[in-house]
Amino acid sequence: MNTKTKQVLVPVLLGVFTAVAFILGAKFGEKRVITEEGLFQSPRKLFEGEADVIAARKMSDVLHYVSSMYVDTVDMSELVDRVIPQLTETLDPHTAYIKAEDLQITNDELASSFFGIGVQFNLRNDTVNVVQVISGGPSEKAGLRAGDKIIAVDDSAFVGPKLNNEVVVKTLRGPKDTHVKLGIKRKGVAETLDYEVIRGEVAQETVDAFYMADDQTGYVKIDRFGERTHEEFYEALLKLQAEGARRYIVDLRNNGGGFLPVAGEMLNFLLDAGDTIVYTCGRGQTRANAGEVLMSRGAPIISDPIVVLINENSASASEIFAGAIQDNDRGVIVGSRSFGKGLVQQQIPISGGAALRLTIARYYTPSGRCVQKYYGKDYDYRSETAMRYEHGEMTNVDSMKKAAEKDSMVYKTCKLGRTVYGGGGIMPDIFVPLDTNMSAFAKKVLLSDVVYDFSFKYMESHPSEIEAYKNAGDFKMTYKNLMHDSVYREFLAYAKHEKNFSPSDREPAATQQKIMRLLAAYMIRSIHGSDDHKQRPFYWAYNLDDNAFREALKAFTSKEMKEILER
Repeated sequence: MNTKTKQVLVPVLLGVFTAVAFILGAKFGEKRVITEEGLFQSPRKLFEGEADVIAARKMSDVLHYVSSMYVDTVDMSELVDRVIPQLTETLDPHTAYIKAEDLQITNDELASSFFGIGVQFNLRNDTVNVVQVISGGPSEKAGLRAGDKIIAVDDSAFVGPKLNNEVVVKTLRGPKDTHVKLGIKRKGVAETLDYEVIRGEVAQETVDAFYMADDQTGYVKIDRFGERTHEEFYEALLKLQAEGARRYIVDLRNNGGGFLPVAGEMLNFLLDAGDTIVYTCGRGQTRANAGEVLMSRGAPIISDPIVVLINENSASASEIFAGAIQDNDRGVIVGSRSFGKGLVQQQIPISGGAALRLTIARYYTPSGRCVQKYYGKDYDYRSETAMRYEHGEMTNVDSMKKAAEKDSMVYKTCKLGRTVYGGGGIMPDIFVPLDTNMSAFAKKVLLSDVVYDFSFKYMESHPSEIEAYKNAGDFKMTYKNLMHDSVYREFLAYAKHEKNFSPSDREPAATQQKIMRLLAAYMIRSIHGSDDHKQRPFYWAYNLDDNAFREALKAFTSKEMKEILER
């Protein structure tokens, strides 16, 4: 979800007055404010009580006096952009102010496409590294390759510590048909290569991958709920069905959410007609007079068993999806407790091209659970997930269940009356504990970026091998070749040199397997990119050594699934 950056603050009282005045569009000298339509109305028409009217006038006064009488010249626009985040932070963790210059990028996150050069990148050593060139996009047409380094843009250096993801995105994206000149450093080529790329429409796929996990299990990985995710999901299900899938894993791990109606459309493919998907309650509303109740229209394209994978980073629309599957007794949820975002935001345009993403309601699962976790003054909401590790929840699910029972947060599913838990997030039916059997060396390696960095280093050091893998076009053969002792020895030398990481004398054999499968997944993504099933090569390799994925496969024969299927 959005991370708010702490800024140098002006005095809080002045800040709050100024920010609210800006949001309301207050105009000093007249006892009226600008509405969303731009018409002037009396404050009494917009506020419910006399105290609110007085407060609005106070804010107008403060804004006027700062602008006209303050000792130094004040850039009011800049001041407001610094202060409004303070105001939104006093409300709830997900209400946010979006500056005009950031609005397009924010909206692009969930759009079906945007205009840019069409690459996936990462920042390594203050340099933009091309991880993948999007198939059919402008960069592929121009001749860029995975592994290229972008070191100049429009004849200006584009490296250094000032680069961050936001700067790179703003620079490389732009209006359709505009030109951008890129200076490229390529392994094995001494001189800088110059490419001119014409920005164009780049499709943003939100279903990352789908493939047959075994001869009967279809797997679908969903990154977020964007404008076209329901269409991508529909196509994936049909293709897997044609390939023989008779049961399905929907992977929502690390999916931060997106459009609630899109999640509803996807659930229409899975639920019976009339099943409740979600309902929302705004100020003063209850379930009896809910603001919105979303019901399934009953157009399922599959009725086979479903397992949904979630973790502590599955949030918002992911929790709606998982909660509807669980509460309607349609499938089994596997993993760890989800993030706990049960607040609904509406994006409202405000003056100057900015926007206010305002929380207007809470959402509830069909059984009546609000999955929003606790937030309040002096509570470190953003670190709550880390606190779960400290309190042992990631290794012992009973601690969360006991807390829910103590707080009377126990609910029953809609059709079978199975026990489910509230109190923040979706509690899985089958809990997958954190792997605590890893050695100290494995933990240090897998929690760092050393494997990721080495994947680039290895590709740069073995160009002929990488080219052979690329020409072979078989990601499974690439995987087999990479899972070799010589590659692991090279990795150990790199980890020792770069991070001073060294294995113990009695390192478990499983350590090599875990590290090498992650390394192979990264390299397969760089070498082979996508195929006809999107990023299947990467996820196929990544899931081979994943505990939660293995538990999801086992869940189809679990007692929890048996109870659902027997209904």
